Amino acid sequence: MVAALRVGRGRMPWALGGSSRRRMPWAAFVVAGAVALGGCTGQSEPDPSPSAGSASATSSASPPVTPSPSPSVTASGPEIPPSAREQTEAGAIAYAKFFFDQVNVAWTEPRAGLIESLSDPACKFCAFTEQKAMELVGSKLRYRKAPIEMLSVEAVVGAPQGQQYLVASLEQKRVDVVNASGVVVDSDERLVSESYVVLKWADGWMLREVEEAE
Repeated sequence: MVAALRVGRGRMPWALGGSSRRRMPWAAFVVAGAVALGGCTGQSEPDPSPSAGSASATSSASPPVTPSPSPSVTASGPEIPPSAREQTEAGAIAYAKFFFDQVNVAWTEPRAGLIESLSDPACKFCAFTEQKAMELVGSKLRYRKAPIEMLSVEAVVGAPQGQQYLVASLEQKRVDVVNASGVVVDSDERLVSESYVVLKWADGWMLREVEEAE
């Protein structure tokens, strides 16, 4: 059987004493934004860019440098829409919507590797959804129709540099899982949850973590 979409339970409460839902303190997102869920304590830092002055004096004899891939296309991944390529709140929101659209693609076609190409390697939620895609492919099963819908999403201030926090309402739809002959072998129940979403910028957005609010 294929497990339904799940996210971690609320470990990131909103700040006390404020009525605004658009601000969350840095400490509230430490688990999801700085380390992986489950108690890890390390945080990977982006690799430093090479110094412009580090080129060798004999570099003229070196082979031409191959341009880096455009951030609009991930390695072995889908083309990212222009609206999701900007390092802005709007760009982060567009990327989050695009990510969940791709989860639907990965689970309905099904297709392995798609979710992974859009995710930070430390994202446990992403690893879970990618594992489900792999199970579907291996079992020759698929969701009959898109199982996830992002009902609403808004940006939340307070993230460290290079990250963006969002709060989203996610609906897991009542959808059947079918085999290659179209026979129903499993079904997901309808669930709606408010979840915290963390994005990380590294020459483009990547999903860093998703965790369900209490």
